[in-house]
Amino acid sequence: MINLDDNKERAFFDIMQEYIRTIVFAVKEFELSLEDWMQGNMKLVEERLEKISSYAKEADKIKRSIIDELSLAATLLQREDFMRFALIVDKIADFTEGMCFRLSGIRNWKPRGVLAEDIRNMTSTFVHAVEKLREAVNILSEDAERALNAILEVDAAERLADQIHRTLEQSLFDLNVDHRTLIRLLNLVSHIEDAVDVTQEAAEALRIITIMRLG
Repeated sequence: MINLDDNKERAFFDIMQEYIRTIVFAVKEFELSLEDWMQGNMKLVEERLEKISSYAKEADKIKRSIIDELSLAATLLQREDFMRFALIVDKIADFTEGMCFRLSGIRNWKPRGVLAEDIRNMTSTFVHAVEKLREAVNILSEDAERALNAILEVDAAERLADQIHRTLEQSLFDLNVDHRTLIRLLNLVSHIEDAVDVTQEAAEALRIITIMRLG
C-alpha cells in the first residue's frame, strides 16, 4: 500500500480519478469525431481535435502533480508502481490525439456498410476499455476486488479489439481506393489498436497495485 495517512490517501486518489476522467473525456471526443468524419463534417473533426489536444495537455499537468505527490509521500515500491501507471495512462491521451489527427487527414472518402460498422466497433471497444480502466481507478481505494474485475474487462476488450483489427485490415486491403487513402486508413486503425494495447498495459500496471492492496 502507499504510505500515506487516510486524508492524504483520499486526496491522492482524488487526483488519480481526475487524471483518468480527463483521459476519458478525450477518448469520448474521439468517438464523436469519428461520427463527424463519417458524416463528412471535417470542420467538427478539427474542432474536436483541438478539444482532445486541450484534454491531453490538462492530463499532462495532472500527471506531473501525481509524480510530484508520489515522489514526496510514497514508499519506494508503491511509488514505482503508481508512477509506471501514470506514465502509461498518459500515452492513452497521446494516442487519442494522434488518432484524431490521422482522422482529420482522411478527406473526400468515408466508409460504408460493414466497414463503417467495424471501425465504429473497434472505436467503441477502445472507449469501453478506457471506461473500465477508469472504473477500476475509481473503486480501487474502496473495493480492490471489484477493481480487479474491471481490469479483467479491459483484458477482454483488448482481445476483442485484436479480432476486429484483423478483420478490418483485410477489408481495407480489399478496398478499391487510392494508395494514399489506404495507407492513412491502415495507419488509423493500427493506431486505434495500439491505443487499446496501451490501455491494457495500463490495466496490467494497475493490476499489480490492486493485488498488493488485496494482499
